[in-house]
Amino acid sequence: MQQLIAKLSKRVKSGELFKVNYKTTPVDYEVNQLKSVHSEEIEGWALRVIKDGKIGFSSATSESQFETMAEKAIEVAQFGHAALFDFPEQIGSAQQQEDKPKLYDSAVAEESIEEMIKIGNDIVQRVHTFNSELRCDVGIAKQEREVQYGNSYGASFNYRKTLFSNAVMIQDTKEDDMMMLEESQQWGKANFSLESLWEKVERKLNWGKKIVEIESGNMPAVFTPKALLVLLLPLVVGLNGRMVNKKISPLGGKQGQLLWNSFLSIYSDGTIDYAGGSAPYDDEGITMQRLPLVEKGILKNYYYDLQNAVEAGVEPTGNGIRNSFHSAPSPGISNLVVSEGEASFSDMIKDIKQGIVVDQVLGLGQGNILSGAFSNNVQLGYKIVNGKIAGRIKNVMIAGNALEILRDIIAVGNKAEWVLGQYCFPPISLKSISVSTKD
Repeated sequence: MQQLIAKLSKRVKSGELFKVNYKTTPVDYEVNQLKSVHSEEIEGWALRVIKDGKIGFSSATSESQFETMAEKAIEVAQFGHAALFDFPEQIGSAQQQEDKPKLYDSAVAEESIEEMIKIGNDIVQRVHTFNSELRCDVGIAKQEREVQYGNSYGASFNYRKTLFSNAVMIQDTKEDDMMMLEESQQWGKANFSLESLWEKVERKLNWGKKIVEIESGNMPAVFTPKALLVLLLPLVVGLNGRMVNKKISPLGGKQGQLLWNSFLSIYSDGTIDYAGGSAPYDDEGITMQRLPLVEKGILKNYYYDLQNAVEAGVEPTGNGIRNSFHSAPSPGISNLVVSEGEASFSDMIKDIKQGIVVDQVLGLGQGNILSGAFSNNVQLGYKIVNGKIAGRIKNVMIAGNALEILRDIIAVGNKAEWVLGQYCFPPISLKSISVSTKD
């Protein structure tokens, strides 16, 4: 990698080279039957240069394309943004090297296809035993990832990472109704418990057997960990340093202010062992950290990559993330963590005379995200009557402004769950939300 970068030294002020290799093995089931088993490998290269004070970027899928990639990056730099930063001359201290998170589990890499099929068969069998008329789609996958980084100052890093995931989608289809339930697990270490996955599936299937009517209006609501991202997405976007620098975030200039309920504490944390968004460094070579975004309702920090940190006059936060090797780093969340509270789920619903549980929504990100406005159809939700789950609701939409609703938190759950491998959320109970029905 350093030899490739050295070729650029006479043509640009500085440059960085990023390489990633993925090896993924998915085992997929469709309609209760094993559908496919295969493996795929992807190699990606990304080059970023600074020439004449401007940034150029290009990407490729093999080392053999380096010369072409370099030419494109230099050409793009003519029209690129002004570079307010330079690449790091040193990456990580000795102590940070010692404290880097655990990311690789050889047991995941060595997991056999036969064992993955056994897991899939077990899930399908449990669903079939519960109700033989249910449609069950299952995905079991393992992934090994290797990341390498080097820049023209000789700074470099590399790490390996594993991920293992189970996902199940269950459909209960009748003439005038379709219930769709999705649950998943993703982690870097092979220590999953199918019992915990099945416990959630069975509980929600039982809750959904009976369909109940609900009237439109404002009512209390409990958001499960899966659904909570609906409310947190406007906040995450608003805390993005790029949005703050552009002065289009409604949260700009409000650092240190009490904006939400004191129950709410949120962190971007890339230091958690085996979590999906963890790494020793972000994709620009800045050490990842546990960054408080909101503490007890107070806005504490925005998150930055190198370019936007310099523009804001602050230190980078280790949040320079690439969406893929085809894109340059930009401000992004590593793992998003909401601190647990003290209430159990039963405590949250026991005093609600009439309300809803929101578990899955359609159209995440609809509405004016920056303003906090959202409007979503509830794909899977339940009605609460006199402190108990009365049944499943249909044809229901929720709407409101998340930045305002998060001021009215009644309770935060005492048991957080990982969602999609990089979001760790407890359930949250809200004083009121707007609910509208088709009728």
